[in-house]
Amino acid sequence: MHRIFLILFLAGVLVVRPNKDSIVKKHRFLFLPVIFKSPETGFAGGISGAVYFKTTKDSLTRPSIVQAITLFTQRGQNVQAIEGTVYFPKENNVLYLQTSHAYFPDKFWGLGPNTKDDWRERYAFEQFYFYPHLKHKFANHFFAGLLYEFQYVFKVSFKEGGIFDTTQLFGKNNYKVSGTGVSCSYDTRNAAYWPTKGFFSQVMYTGFYKSFLSDFDVSKIIVDTRFFKSTFNQQVIALQAYSYITIGNSPLRELASLGGQNNLRGIYSGRYRDNSFYSFIGEYRIPVYKRFACVLFGGMGSVFYSKKEISISNLKYSYGGGLRYALLKNEHLNFRIDYGYSDPRNKGLYFTVAECF
Repeated sequence: MHRIFLILFLAGVLVVRPNKDSIVKKHRFLFLPVIFKSPETGFAGGISGAVYFKTTKDSLTRPSIVQAITLFTQRGQNVQAIEGTVYFPKENNVLYLQTSHAYFPDKFWGLGPNTKDDWRERYAFEQFYFYPHLKHKFANHFFAGLLYEFQYVFKVSFKEGGIFDTTQLFGKNNYKVSGTGVSCSYDTRNAAYWPTKGFFSQVMYTGFYKSFLSDFDVSKIIVDTRFFKSTFNQQVIALQAYSYITIGNSPLRELASLGGQNNLRGIYSGRYRDNSFYSFIGEYRIPVYKRFACVLFGGMGSVFYSKKEISISNLKYSYGGGLRYALLKNEHLNFRIDYGYSDPRNKGLYFTVAECF
């Protein structure tokens, strides 16, 4: 959910379609209506505003962007958020910032890889979130970072005596988590949005401890590895291996959540939840004509509480395809329409911006 406002704002480029020079050479302010769709929200709309700017005249430093969004969805959710990515001179330092408030009615099927579709139950929560992440380049292609994460979850509502109520779950009442972390990444990709070659790998560790004003002691480890290779006629093979692992008393909003527009498309984000999950996704990206392209994708993964639950029998699968239109032609930032399918009860259509990975 935290990435949704970036995606929404960029959809507005369809209206303005700024050229490369206008972004690089001066500040640019945009205020635009936005609309998108996902299985988790249905149709959604709102207003976004953003500023592009550069911290230096260095032509090698990418433009920074800070954007704000407020939106309302068909499912009764609402989100207000600010996100920024600031590139400092020569990109030796990069700051990522996310802060948001959300009210979010959602669905819950229980915990583990073997929950049933018929167990679906509604619940809702309200949340404040704050996340700055500063990365420093310490060698060619290598970055090290420091991060902080704060999350306050409150007004959790659910059916008394239902699946949510009877599941052994931390964070059913008001709670907060607060923690610091570190990151290390290696990046040889030749582009940010549509790489045609290169490798990316990032490991992030965050520790939430009661001594740091957190209500739960939890450790979180995220490993994200991606590989890109051109084939012929500018077609690209893209692969991703992703794992999200928590250790300790993981509360509701820190649980691993399989599925969604940036994971196994077609599976509702949160259809499968537990302390940890892993996924493997492959895409074949095919330029078609000028700004248009198409993508075929497939993936598999699962959630687990302990290592003994990692097995072939617990794997979930999804596959599908989509269309792309380059909003920013040189950067190949795409508006995307994807249809993902897992089974007759787990499928969905996505309208959004930027690739899954």
